[in-house]
Amino acid sequence: MQQQSLPSHDASQREWTDQDFLIAVAVGATAVIWPVGVLLAWANPRWRLLDKVVATVLPLAGLILSVLVLPAGARGFGLSAPSGVGTGVEIAHYAALMGAPLVAALYLGIRAGLSRRLLVVLLAVALFVLVLGQVAFILGERLRPGGM
Repeated sequence: MQQQSLPSHDASQREWTDQDFLIAVAVGATAVIWPVGVLLAWANPRWRLLDKVVATVLPLAGLILSVLVLPAGARGFGLSAPSGVGTGVEIAHYAALMGAPLVAALYLGIRAGLSRRLLVVLLAVALFVLVLGQVAFILGERLRPGGM
């Protein structure tokens, strides 16, 4: 009798399960629409409680930093702020507001064991979507009557 050998599947050709797809969606959504991504992460049993808490706290901390702390620094708490502070605060504002969800998505992707290639693609697409959103916002302000 001859033994039939099973077809070998390497990692790049394996079939995706629904669970794998939901993990990738959760990581991508955390980077772009972080409340949706965090909800998907909490609903998924793949991540531990600590992973879910970290992925929740990072975007919240970025939001709190960008909304409460950074505008107060730009105003200088009623004092005259140095001239370079406005640009620095603006960069820190965007880094906190958009960078924190990207870091949370990266953390979730690493903890879920996603391949580096998939993680890079997900984060690159997320960055592209975020940049398009900013460009649309800026152009929308300029096109609006009475805009810049």
